[in-house]
Amino acid sequence: MITTTKKTIEFYTKYLKTPKIEDLKIENTSLLETTWSIFITIYKNWQIRWSSWNIKEIKSTLAEEIIENTIQAIAKDSRFKPIKLNEIWDLKIRIDKIISRRILQDNEINKIEPSKSWILAIKKDYSSMAMILPNINSILLTWEDLIPILEAKFNVKTFEEKDYILYEIKTEVIDNFETK
Repeated sequence: MITTTKKTIEFYTKYLKTPKIEDLKIENTSLLETTWSIFITIYKNWQIRWSSWNIKEIKSTLAEEIIENTIQAIAKDSRFKPIKLNEIWDLKIRIDKIISRRILQDNEINKIEPSKSWILAIKKDYSSMAMILPNINSILLTWEDLIPILEAKFNVKTFEEKDYILYEIKTEVIDNFETK
């Protein structure tokens, strides 16, 4: 998966177009035979520079999901400038493969362990959404620690669970963070 992400970044920055599967010469057949929802985060100098995700599979193969999310991250993440060819060296890539997702029922947020689960909150009118990653901050020890972050992300004084659709998401992490 990391190799496919790197090949996608290189192809896109070189040709300024989305690669097709055959352009990347993907050898890992499992990427062509399965599909998963993924979250791609790309780091430059150990700082998050680009990211993109889907909570549900959109494409018919994992390879297509990787290509789509990579392009969304490096070219369409409005928080950052699109990647340039001279920036692609020494990127660190983290791919979170979503292995389970479930909608929380009323008052279930108090069962969340922020060190193990992601939280996806979607305003019920679908006007905004926010994601909180596990272990994003050492102050996230209990579910109560999530509330001020959700209030800040939604710019509200009081986070009312009833106004949101909440998902608990668990992932398997694949990365190239090896240190030398």
